[in-house]
Amino acid sequence: MLGQSLERLFTARQREWIAQYAAEIQRLPKGQRRKTPSDSITGLRRDGSEFPAKISMVALSQTSPLHLAVIVRDLTESERLNRQLQLKSEALEQSLTAFGIFDLEGRFIYANQTYLKLWGYDGLDQLVGVSAVTHLVDPIIMLRMVATIERQGHCTMEFTARRKDGSTFEALISVKKSSNALGEAAYIGTALDITDNKQTMKRLAEQKELLETILQQAADAIVVCDAQDNPILINAAARRLAVGDSRDRPEASPKFLWGKAYYPDGHPIPLQAWPLQQALRGNTTVGAEARVVRPDGSHQDVLISAAPLHSAFQKIMGAVAIFSDITERKRVEEQLLYQLRLTQGITDSATESIFVTDAKGEVTFLNPEALRVFGFTKEEIIGRPLHEAIHHHYPDGRPLPTEECLLRRIYTTGEHIRDHEDTFHRKDGRILTMSCSSALLENKGKRLGAVFFMRDITERRRNEKALQESAARLRAIVDAVPDMLLVLDQDGRHLEILSQAQLLYTDPARLKGQLISDILPEASAKLILKTIHDTLATRQLQSLEHEVQTRKKGKRHFEVRTAPVDSLLLGKPAVVLLARDITQHRLTESTLRHAQKMEAVGQLTGGVAHDFNNLLAVILGNLELLAEALTDPALLDLVRRALSAVERGSTLIRRLLTFSRQQPLQPIPVDLNTLVTGISDLVRRSLGETIQVQTVLSPNLLPTLIDPNEFESALLNLVVNARDAMPGGGQLILETANRWVGEDLTRQYLFHVEAGQYVTLAVSDTGTGMSQEVLDRAFEPFFTTKHVGQGSGLGLSMVYGLVKQSGGHIHIYSEVGQGTTIRIFLPATLAKDAVSSERTNGEMPFYPGQGQTILVVEDEEQVRRLAVHMLQHLGYETVEADTAVAGLAKLKATPRIMVLFTDIVLPGGQSGVDLARQALQHRPDLLVLFTSGYTETHLTHFRGFPDGSAFLSKPYRKAELADKLHALLSKARPRSAL
Repeated sequence: MLGQSLERLFTARQREWIAQYAAEIQRLPKGQRRKTPSDSITGLRRDGSEFPAKISMVALSQTSPLHLAVIVRDLTESERLNRQLQLKSEALEQSLTAFGIFDLEGRFIYANQTYLKLWGYDGLDQLVGVSAVTHLVDPIIMLRMVATIERQGHCTMEFTARRKDGSTFEALISVKKSSNALGEAAYIGTALDITDNKQTMKRLAEQKELLETILQQAADAIVVCDAQDNPILINAAARRLAVGDSRDRPEASPKFLWGKAYYPDGHPIPLQAWPLQQALRGNTTVGAEARVVRPDGSHQDVLISAAPLHSAFQKIMGAVAIFSDITERKRVEEQLLYQLRLTQGITDSATESIFVTDAKGEVTFLNPEALRVFGFTKEEIIGRPLHEAIHHHYPDGRPLPTEECLLRRIYTTGEHIRDHEDTFHRKDGRILTMSCSSALLENKGKRLGAVFFMRDITERRRNEKALQESAARLRAIVDAVPDMLLVLDQDGRHLEILSQAQLLYTDPARLKGQLISDILPEASAKLILKTIHDTLATRQLQSLEHEVQTRKKGKRHFEVRTAPVDSLLLGKPAVVLLARDITQHRLTESTLRHAQKMEAVGQLTGGVAHDFNNLLAVILGNLELLAEALTDPALLDLVRRALSAVERGSTLIRRLLTFSRQQPLQPIPVDLNTLVTGISDLVRRSLGETIQVQTVLSPNLLPTLIDPNEFESALLNLVVNARDAMPGGGQLILETANRWVGEDLTRQYLFHVEAGQYVTLAVSDTGTGMSQEVLDRAFEPFFTTKHVGQGSGLGLSMVYGLVKQSGGHIHIYSEVGQGTTIRIFLPATLAKDAVSSERTNGEMPFYPGQGQTILVVEDEEQVRRLAVHMLQHLGYETVEADTAVAGLAKLKATPRIMVLFTDIVLPGGQSGVDLARQALQHRPDLLVLFTSGYTETHLTHFRGFPDGSAFLSKPYRKAELADKLHALLSKARPRSAL
């Protein structure tokens, strides 16, 4: 460095400065020469780099030449230190952290700009010397701070600070005690405004509390753990999931669940497979199913989702798991699965064909039975409309339109069908008879489709038809049997009631299930029960007769037969009991015997009366001749007494002849009302004042053909008998009525008369009545209950004979102490007046013919000849035929025939009605008069009587025939004139 020029060491400016100061020192006197002030320069190193330096000069001696000592001090390190110090000072001044120094008395010594701004000061001079206590809302904070510093050497504390203007804020201060190089102690502190932070923390705390509340109230179990698997959060649902509601159980952690959780198949879940463990290793689990078992043994099915929690640097800082309770869902799923399997099992094993369709009617499902019955495969029918597949035609082969298909209505109207029978078609075209039911598939009012249940009843219908036919035949057989048919077990209990209700004399429902002993008297029940036991023991038919008192019909006689029934049919020993009501039969037998007896007595009395009448005639004639010849009054008186006795004998003989129905009668049409009214005064005089007479006369009473004189005598006889039966007085009722007597009624009362229209006269009294023994003999001649000399016993006998000879019937009903009713049935007649004498003498009728030709068709020759004779006598021309075929031939051969007079019942297979219909086809103007021995009512089974035809009943008189023809020809005259 020595010998180097200044240019090599200093810059030009620095060399100028050195030259200037050297000149100034040289000009000064030697005693006043001094050191120059230092100055900062930039030095140059040998390598050309610059460095900061301090330079000063001083004269080395007071001699000349002047020698200067240039002192250069390298400032590189010093400037570095100063620069750092300046940076620190500036950093302290501009720091975001408030920094302050205060002495031990708490007065501020220094504060940076942040501190000043925080506390509201404009400059440091405003703060220096101010006590720090003025910045505290609570002065005690200062004492606590100092005490903590003295004890620990430092203190960090949060408090509420007060600014210069009095406003407050939340501050965090950290203070420590420090000493400088001189040993002076002071407090150095930093402060932060944590108001926003506090508010943020408060909000975070509130949000955390809210979040925790939400999590605690969440239905799902939520578990949060840190990276070491320590629990951070376990909500209430998670605790209940693990150990119930207790929060004091130490097991209430995720680890507790490890050994208490199972896969759905029942195997325990290993630790490494637990979702939280997987999450801590960075794996996410979504929707894993598990079964968690609590300490009490109860379990809960859960759906687990777990995920790792990452920090800002993607480091795993924990994990969260959510456990959703699916116990109910699993239960529902298991139930649905069970129902599905059950439904599948039912449909697979069902004996019915099951079809499910969508809303368009297309098949979406069918069971194996449907495939078997209809012969389809699933591929052939799934997706096809059900109507098109199996219900497309009527049974007769006509196409069945979709809109007329009953199965389609369910999609439009929602109409269900139940057990509807219809015909369906198999794949091979065969027709099946099915019983179909349907149900609509709906969800929230939306129609999704329908399900159809079909049972093949083809064979059943065939069997039912055969069974119905068999049952009908059996029922017809049973109904045709006029007997009671019952099935009874060995105890006499009614198992089946096969008979018609009218044959049982009681309600069938009253018999079913009842014992015989509950229905019949004890004696009858024991007798029938013994017969049942004998039948079952011998396996042979048994029979008996017994009498039963019925409520409606009184005593009835039954013939009972029993036959064993195969016990396999009913499951117990039983018999068929056939009970025939033979009351009518027995009564018929009794009546027949009585009638035979009466007939024998009548014949006997008639023969005796006839012979005796001849004797009386001889006696009477001789007595009359003797009376004419005698002149002696005494002898003449004797003859007259004998004649009187003969007259009484003649009356007796007349009554006997009336009983024997050999008395000549003169019947004429009589109105019984007029007859009863005419003799009512005589009846009242005969009965006296103690007996009240009442007449009940029917209006529009039909006339009847009787001998009025004989009938008046018979009626008076009945009135006298009624008077004798009421010695203490009473009431007599005479009642008339029109009465139709049908076949059933004739059988019921054993009338022995033809069914038809009758006129009845009932004579009822309130007298002593008759016993059954008296009733049985009431009509016998000479039978009387009166004392000797009070009656001959011929009164009722005479009435009986008169009624029978008039074609009627007499019936007595009487009970002892209740009175007697005698009811007389007389045939009604359509005639209004007595037959005229002119007609009875055979003279010409009022309406003779005019020579018209009449075709007479009658198979009975005598009747035909009589009709021909009558017509010819009336002035008509006749043509004869005996059959319908012959009559039709005669009609074609004889165009002049105007009237067809034909019997309805003809031989040869064709009736008179058939003949008339065929004849009118050729001769529309032909007149037709039908005749028959049957009544018009009896001939209702003959259909097609021509309009305008007439009917004449056999036997007919000539006058009636003349009237019918005259009326018929009169109506036809306008037509024949054309």
